[in-house]
Amino acid sequence: MKKIICLFILFIAAIGVNAQVTSLTINGDTPWVIAEADYENMPIQKAIRDVEKDWYKVFGYPPVIFHDKPASHWTGPVIVFGTTENTKHLIDAKVPKGKEQFHVFLGALKNNPAVVAVGADTRGAIYGLYTFSEEILGIDPMYIFTDHVPKKQTEIIVTSQDEIISKKPTFENRGWFINDEELHDGMHRDPLGGNVISMEWMDKILETLLRCKGNMIIPESAPYPDATVYDLCKRRAVVVTHHHVTPVGLNMMDWPKNVPFSFITHKDILIDAWTKAVIAQKDQEIAWVIGFRGESDGAFWNSDPEAPKTDEGRAKVIAEAMQMQTDIIKKYQPHATIVAALWNEQGALYNKGLLKIPDGVSKMFADDGRGFMRDDGGKNVAKGDGLYYHVMMQMLTQNRTTEAVPPARFYSELRRYVEKGATKYAIINVSGIRPAAMSVEAITDFLWDAESALNKTPSNAMKDYLIDWYAKEFGTALAIKLADLRLHYYNIPYMRDKMPIEGQYRGARGEHLLQFLTQGLLKRFGDGIAKVESLDKIIEETKGGRRTVDVSVVKEVLTETATFFPKLWNSTMALAKEIPENRKDYYQSHFMYQVAVHMRSAKALQIIVDACDAYAENKDPLDFAKALSLALEETELIINEAHKAEYGIWDTMYMHVRLMDFWKTRLMLKADIAKIKGEPYTAESRGYMGGSFWGSAQEYMNHAEGTFPYFYKHSGKGLTVLENKKQKK
Repeated sequence: MKKIICLFILFIAAIGVNAQVTSLTINGDTPWVIAEADYENMPIQKAIRDVEKDWYKVFGYPPVIFHDKPASHWTGPVIVFGTTENTKHLIDAKVPKGKEQFHVFLGALKNNPAVVAVGADTRGAIYGLYTFSEEILGIDPMYIFTDHVPKKQTEIIVTSQDEIISKKPTFENRGWFINDEELHDGMHRDPLGGNVISMEWMDKILETLLRCKGNMIIPESAPYPDATVYDLCKRRAVVVTHHHVTPVGLNMMDWPKNVPFSFITHKDILIDAWTKAVIAQKDQEIAWVIGFRGESDGAFWNSDPEAPKTDEGRAKVIAEAMQMQTDIIKKYQPHATIVAALWNEQGALYNKGLLKIPDGVSKMFADDGRGFMRDDGGKNVAKGDGLYYHVMMQMLTQNRTTEAVPPARFYSELRRYVEKGATKYAIINVSGIRPAAMSVEAITDFLWDAESALNKTPSNAMKDYLIDWYAKEFGTALAIKLADLRLHYYNIPYMRDKMPIEGQYRGARGEHLLQFLTQGLLKRFGDGIAKVESLDKIIEETKGGRRTVDVSVVKEVLTETATFFPKLWNSTMALAKEIPENRKDYYQSHFMYQVAVHMRSAKALQIIVDACDAYAENKDPLDFAKALSLALEETELIINEAHKAEYGIWDTMYMHVRLMDFWKTRLMLKADIAKIKGEPYTAESRGYMGGSFWGSAQEYMNHAEGTFPYFYKHSGKGLTVLENKKQKK
């Protein structure tokens, strides 16, 4: 009996405070320990609830949770979550000092061996929770967008090798811009119209952002400063920042009709609007974006007839407006992070040395939508600056439903920002997220910790990342093959950094380019050929038209595609046979559809180009219509591949694609064939808004009940000029 007691005492000593625990087995009944104070912290509570679901998915049981400390009758292992402040009575977690830091390790409480995941502050605790979930439970941070179901387990062995000590994040403010939100709102539109995207789906986006260790978001393209979504961001401890269209949160996509817009003749109106926008957000955690552009995402001189005509004069107006915005912000948030958006014309004026940025304000340089930074080679990039970067882009030539920006490109382009300490702010345009899930996660990982990528060449860093990512998503046995297939895909001729023939389009383009060119050719030649006009006459009559598409330019874009795509498609089809049954659907979305939309679009476009050449020789419209029928078949095959990728929660996803609109291409082909044959047809575009990509956001703005700049009535009165106009009536 004495021997047993002595052994028990030795056991207790072995697991006592500061004891070295090297291995621990946990199962579905291993209890958690959470402090009441941490659970009452809403952002931490929401992360805890997410990890409870993760636990249930893996073990099949909801967790047992002890409040503040383990129950006295339990001497087995526990899991400790929370902040250093609220767990210090249990254990010294030795969390690195600094914002957002955390430590995941094996330790021991007084009577219990423990897995500990503790953070220095609220976001540190959140990252600790999600890191435990990823590294111990095997939860994919992007699971919502990759359909990744975790492996069911009865127990998990945690060892000292699983310890994770966080480092200071590479970028201080790291976030996503949910821009051109067609793929979100189409399936997840806010049913009450108070936001574009439903709050349930936005909560999933914020969860994913935090799992990837982002901390900042532009939640929609043009929210009002009193948008409900900002309250959700606060509950998730996610910093709100702004689109360059919404400086200080003012929705410039919805400037009131009949209200003067001018910082020259009606400065007081803009100052009043900026002030009201700042007041509406002053209780939020904001990374403020300043700048001065015009209505609807254009240069201010396009909206103001009194604007200066010279670059020097225009830069002076922008600088004065930025200074005024800065002064307003500092009145309400004296220590705020403020960033000057150098998008488009503002960046060009700054790079010319004409635009002065207010003191204490970070500069935010932007890429060109293709992943190449417009920062004059980094000449003006300085410590404390930041950036805006696209992995998806609303543009006539970029990617909307596919991956298109290889990680090697942003590893190369963003290296100078890290080296110069220009790491205050990084906002990434992720748009629909789902089609580019891999590159979204890759660049977010880079913003959190760039060291591993920058210790290698960009191409080697990309290859290693792809192997790791595909091992996670499809299993280690296929990781190298899948990485090689993606590298083959990135070598699509017009997607390369430089096209084989650099003409109007130099390179690094997405699938939207092919749809845009197809629609351009049909728009230019369809009606004329139906009237049996000569090709030369059609070209002459349409010369100089807006977005005119030339056959010669299309031929440049299609260089090498006829020989390239069959090899890529055959490789994609062959590997499909090796994909595990439970990942075939995601393979369809991530590989099969993405290759098909490029290949079929290129083939359809080539058919139309050849038909134009043939028509120039034989002037036979029926022969042209026959060719269009073949192009229509290719377009239907794109749609067929898209439908195969519309499963589960992604049901109807591609129905809502408006920016890369193969639906419009299909209807235009059908219309031109019908015109030539003298048959009836329905229309050349689809939907109530005619396929307009901005329809959803415009519908949201039409729901506004408040007085500008507010969405809601209860937010207060709007612009004095509007109130005066109403009174005069």
